Amino acid sequence: MKKNKTSTEVKTKVDVSSYIDTNIETGLTSLQASERQNVFGLNQLQESKKKNLFLIYLEQFKDLLVIILMCATLLSYILAIVHGVQNKWQASSELTISFIEPTIILFVVLTNSLVGAIQEVKSQKAIDALKKLTPLKAKVIRDGNLITINSNEITIGDIVFLEPGDVVPADGYLIKSSNLTAIESSLTGESLPSSKDANVTRDLNIPLAERKFALYSSSIIATGTAYFVVTAIGVDTEIGKIAQSTDKQKATESPLQMKINKLGKIFAITGIVLFGLSVITQIIMQAISSTEALKTDVFWSTTIINGVSLAVAAIPEGLIAFSSIILAIGVQRMAKRNAIVKDLMAVESLGSCAVICSDKTGTLTQNKMTVVDLYLKNQQPMSITSWNNNYLEMVEFAALCTEANLVYKDNQAIETGDPTEVALLYLLENHSGYKTKRDLENSYPRLLSLPFDSDRKLMTSINLIDNQAIAIVKGAPDVLLNKCNNLDELTKNNILDINNEWANKAYRVLAIAKKHIPNDKLEQFKALPIQDQFNVLENNLEFIGLIAMIDPPRESSKIAIAECKSAGIKPIMITGDNINTAIAIAKDLGIYQDGDLALTGLELAKLSDEELYQNIEKYSVYARVVPEDKLRIVKAWQSKHQIVAMTGDGVNDAPALKAAEIGCAMGITGTEASKQAADMILSDDNFATVVHAVENGRSIYQKIKNVIQNLLITSVAEIILVFLGLIIFKAIYKQTIDAILAADPKFEFYILSASQLLWINLFTHGFPAIALGLQDSKENYMNRRPISKFESIFANNMGINVLWQGILIGVLSMVGFYLGAEWAIKHDNPLNFVKTGSSVAFLILGIAATFNAINLMSKKPIIISNPFFYWRVYASVIFSLAFLLLVALVSDIARVFKTYEAFAQSLTLLAYGLGLPFVIVPIYFVHKVVLLLIENKKKITQKINKFELVLPPKKVLEKLNKSKMLNK
Repeated sequence: MKKNKTSTEVKTKVDVSSYIDTNIETGLTSLQASERQNVFGLNQLQESKKKNLFLIYLEQFKDLLVIILMCATLLSYILAIVHGVQNKWQASSELTISFIEPTIILFVVLTNSLVGAIQEVKSQKAIDALKKLTPLKAKVIRDGNLITINSNEITIGDIVFLEPGDVVPADGYLIKSSNLTAIESSLTGESLPSSKDANVTRDLNIPLAERKFALYSSSIIATGTAYFVVTAIGVDTEIGKIAQSTDKQKATESPLQMKINKLGKIFAITGIVLFGLSVITQIIMQAISSTEALKTDVFWSTTIINGVSLAVAAIPEGLIAFSSIILAIGVQRMAKRNAIVKDLMAVESLGSCAVICSDKTGTLTQNKMTVVDLYLKNQQPMSITSWNNNYLEMVEFAALCTEANLVYKDNQAIETGDPTEVALLYLLENHSGYKTKRDLENSYPRLLSLPFDSDRKLMTSINLIDNQAIAIVKGAPDVLLNKCNNLDELTKNNILDINNEWANKAYRVLAIAKKHIPNDKLEQFKALPIQDQFNVLENNLEFIGLIAMIDPPRESSKIAIAECKSAGIKPIMITGDNINTAIAIAKDLGIYQDGDLALTGLELAKLSDEELYQNIEKYSVYARVVPEDKLRIVKAWQSKHQIVAMTGDGVNDAPALKAAEIGCAMGITGTEASKQAADMILSDDNFATVVHAVENGRSIYQKIKNVIQNLLITSVAEIILVFLGLIIFKAIYKQTIDAILAADPKFEFYILSASQLLWINLFTHGFPAIALGLQDSKENYMNRRPISKFESIFANNMGINVLWQGILIGVLSMVGFYLGAEWAIKHDNPLNFVKTGSSVAFLILGIAATFNAINLMSKKPIIISNPFFYWRVYASVIFSLAFLLLVALVSDIARVFKTYEAFAQSLTLLAYGLGLPFVIVPIYFVHKVVLLLIENKKKITQKINKFELVLPPKKVLEKLNKSKMLNK
């Protein structure tokens, strides 16, 4: 295959103007399109060069935690060098270890940064994959058929069809247009739509913003329809010439990430404070004992090393990395379930979602409209199964008044356009002599069209039928009937009764009418302003009949609605359908129940914002609304401090999608404008996918809390052990330390070395943290009320649990240090009392950290948890324990980490180190049993049957209300 060239490579070689003279009826052939793609390349902007892994790697060192650890490493290296100079670089194990320990810290920091860099690269790849999952689509005429293709396959000379909500895929000149306006803010900065007209003279000497005959890539069609021929693609488009790389945009942090980063900074500052406090405390203690020692280099190096160890103990190094990994895993899982999350902010918001406002068609229903009943004026309604040719004219007229298309490729139907209109085309093919809409239009060519919009709720097409211009109007019966002049009051009421009867069956009903236009008045009519065209064409009509179709609810939607109810989430249906139709489907789905209210768009318009705010909780169904109403609904719920999810697919839905905390665009039927505004794209257009995403959001939030709790428990234990241990054990073993120093001035007193602490904080915690992120849970996160967005990360007793469990493990580790030190003094060599005590404390702390991971994986006590279900966590714990024992029991490695080299040879020390951590198991067991009894007594897990507002904590609510009053 010939290699594609970019537009810039061929621009000086090829005259583009020779390629744009294309037949509007048939467009390009497939062969022509392929040849031109080889000449002009693909229709895509050239992306800027991605940052390489090394630069991304360097950026990881901006983190405050990493900076502090690097400073600690540098300080340790300086002390090691000073030690080497003083001893004239004589080889010794002490000198070797003094360099190895900071090297281990450096290795851990570099490895942690590498993990962060790799994760960032993976995130970028996920975003790139997202672009491929939701490519921009375009409708073009190829081989005489209107088909949908990826916009990057468009080439010079293609004929493109546009309708409201479409993003213009390339630059080009208009060939046909009707009531066309385009939002060109991406190019001109003008937010108001620009009027466009195919009939004006092409003058390339006027400014871009004034070229009514031209369309530009990335602008959005606001109203009307058009056909245009492509004149520039990719980097040669106007927007391509000035486009800025999206890579320069800074990613925003989610509230959860900000909480985590804030927590990390708090612990980093705590580490600095504890470092200073440790040094000052050791100086004071030594000054009280003997001021002579303050003059020795050994004292100062030992003091600083202990301070570094305490700083390392205070810093949960894996906090940000592990949380990011769990978020990434969760987002990937959501993508597998058809929820493509564009913004990580949505993950936390999903867990707090209290209200889901959903479109009906295609989201709650199957979006497979099928005509079931027909009605002609003054006749009885007829089922489609009893077809007769009396209905043929109405069916043909209805098909002519559509923008949809239906073509077949390899015996497979390719549908383009609104499902309601597609159903009319199937009806045409099944019951008329015309095989396709195109055949019908060949007989009755279209002269002009006024596209459907949600304000008029009508569409009009003027076609030449038997040499007579006839306007065909299609739309909502309650709107259209008021515009017909051939109905008396009795007939009109009879038609409305039929419409209501069908609506109560959840049928979608369209009314069809017509109007004769004098041929000699047609050109005068075209010259009228667009509003006058509406007024002239869509009044004094001749009513023809009704067409009823049904879009059955999805079974998955019914299950999802039930899940919403049990999760304390209020589901709301918003639709443009008749209110009776909306209520019928809402009842079937379980959205509308006794005591609920339904509201029409007209009724909503009459309500003030204050009235809507006061009664917003009562409304479950909104019918006959315009997209702009969605924004009011979102704002009303947000004024109640609720997290709102809003689905949408149209260009006018974009403001509401942007305003909602979770904007959900439709991946199949959604316009590009709605996808750009949304936080999440539903690749299957299914309401159940939103509910699954909420469940995932809750699960992810809880997993991250579990990992943070595990890290913080260990950090609290380490601070207690190292800080209090320095004070208490220096006092207890003062005489022993003085005696050892007299014999060996190089003796160091420490509780845990910095390398031991890093090993626990990263390797012992790391594998269980990732396993907790991967592990499924048996807990039902959808049987509780949503999480308040104002909830502290320490809510639900997490802060209390961190404190008492951290203190428990810290005290237990201090007991282990004491027992290990006493064993060395009494049964081995007093010179080893620090190493033996440190080794026992190291094992207790590490093993307890892994027990915490198991404890946090389930609400049930460890001893009754199924190890086969939680095999990931158990496997990660075994792996972590293996690494822990490697440091403690292998003598050569133990020497590097300053643990006791002969530890494995003492059964007593093994009993202390391996046995004492199990003390926490029965304590955790009793704690969990008590919690479960309390929960059962309060019936916290009882099914929720009634929606209740999720309000912020009382103090937060008072502040918010005070702020609101001040703003007023």
